[in-house]
Amino acid sequence: MAFAPYSGPFENLINEFCNPANILTTAGRFAELEKQYGPYTFGKFAKLLLKNPDEFKNWERDAGGIPASIRQRLTEVISTNLKSKSPLPMMLKVGANVDTSHDLIVEVFAYKGSIYIGLLMLCPNPELT
Repeated sequence: MAFAPYSGPFENLINEFCNPANILTTAGRFAELEKQYGPYTFGKFAKLLLKNPDEFKNWERDAGGIPASIRQRLTEVISTNLKSKSPLPMMLKVGANVDTSHDLIVEVFAYKGSIYIGLLMLCPNPELT
């Protein structure tokens, strides 16, 4: 699957870090990492936040397959949210696009009493590649 590196364990991990119960802790850790390693870009802190970094040993290569414009948009949304005084929970969903391109849809939505930033990452359709 073209989207396999991003779905499953990575998707679940991001959703755990960014759920309503954990978003403030994640934002605090994010601030510490920026002080230590400089400004965030998409994926920069992924291995530093992981409990088991070997689970994503090909992260740099896999994330590098996402077009620069989408990586930039992810950087802007994630960084702006985690730096805000009241960061919103975020939910990532990864799936196959209808064509052979990547796409990112960002939506704000309400779920179980919380306002979320939804990130729908669409990866090239494996049936067409």
